[in-house]
Amino acid sequence: MSRTIDITSKLTNERPKLKLGDKTYEIDNRKNTVLAIQAKMDEGSEGVGYFDEVLEMALGKKAVKEINDSDISFADYQIIFIATMAGALDDDYEAVEARFLTAKQAT
Repeated sequence: MSRTIDITSKLTNERPKLKLGDKTYEIDNRKNTVLAIQAKMDEGSEGVGYFDEVLEMALGKKAVKEINDSDISFADYQIIFIATMAGALDDDYEAVEARFLTAKQAT
């Protein structure tokens, strides 16, 4: 008789959230979205437009518009980007930040 491995309790359909002041944005961490984000990042584009496209995939157009309309600094925008990627990848902020800084220094 075959063995059954029940992983039901390990699976969750919860979405991480990004909190910015009084706003909370749901991060899309679904497999297809994360794979599309990784493919986009592997293309190696640069500039704020590229970052906006990746953020739109994870947060949605409305959220990115609200973030951009808040007139934040580029340094703060990078923090938001890193935090969003950490949520999408289910990783610690510090780990994603370290990878981001390593990649930034390599360019």
